[in-house]
Amino acid sequence: MKFHLLKQAVIGPQVPMAVFENLYTAKENDLKVILYSLEKGSVDPMDISRNLQISLAAVQSSLLYWADKGLVMAEEEQQTKTRKKKTLSPQEILQFSSDHPEIEMLVNQLQKIYGGAINEKITNKYISLYLLDNIPVEVILILAQHFTSLEKEANYTIRVIQNYFEKKGITSAEKAEEYIATEERRNKAYRTVCGIFGLDKNKLTSSEKTIINSWFEALNMNEDMIKSAFESAAGNANIRYCNGILKSWSQKGYKTTDDIQAEYTFNSLTGKNIDDDNDLILKGMNIVPVFKKGE
Repeated sequence: MKFHLLKQAVIGPQVPMAVFENLYTAKENDLKVILYSLEKGSVDPMDISRNLQISLAAVQSSLLYWADKGLVMAEEEQQTKTRKKKTLSPQEILQFSSDHPEIEMLVNQLQKIYGGAINEKITNKYISLYLLDNIPVEVILILAQHFTSLEKEANYTIRVIQNYFEKKGITSAEKAEEYIATEERRNKAYRTVCGIFGLDKNKLTSSEKTIINSWFEALNMNEDMIKSAFESAAGNANIRYCNGILKSWSQKGYKTTDDIQAEYTFNSLTGKNIDDDNDLILKGMNIVPVFKKGE
């Protein structure tokens, strides 16, 4: 997308009133971009990005902000709306390299992650995540390391990193590490539950995963409690049915299998739980037999 200053914005050394009117609502980058453009008397997003050390995506966002305020006009480069460019060319990356030392660090670390040199096309895609999508280098490297350890191919990893940044809000190294820790914890939970139920982890539905997450994260159930629910369900031993059992136990404050044992005795003949008040065996234990003399 191309931009150019509107006539009312080009007024010599003076700053247009529209800038002052938006002084407190515009972001720091927005102000840097418009003031730089006014000084130059023209708008070149790549030039602005290089000289102000702001990502190309952030520059374009700022220019669109000022277009809405009437200082800049955005022009489509073609009659039909062009798609957002996802990858920079080698020449464009070369232009940015001298002003962005992070690029060299990103490439070096990626080569360590992949165990050697990676092809130019993949390298450019990773660099574009940083320059075009404004994804921090730390986030790219943490997620790349994670998905590479899961033996995911590079193109898949790049798509997921972009998706996580845009839709899941993973915008910092801390958030990336927290997300990975959560994913690893949940995957361990899925394996545990599938081992109990005799299920294939790869065939779990999204709703089943959500239920399992709630067992460990909301209900604070442990593996032993889930095993007990599975055994109590008898012929109805599926995740949804056991979810009802675990919810019931949680509402009653049961945290361990000892809590369950204290309240219930399992009748193996009927497959039903019998509480203490109705357990004839337990009642009988409280009866002391009385024998007559000579019996």
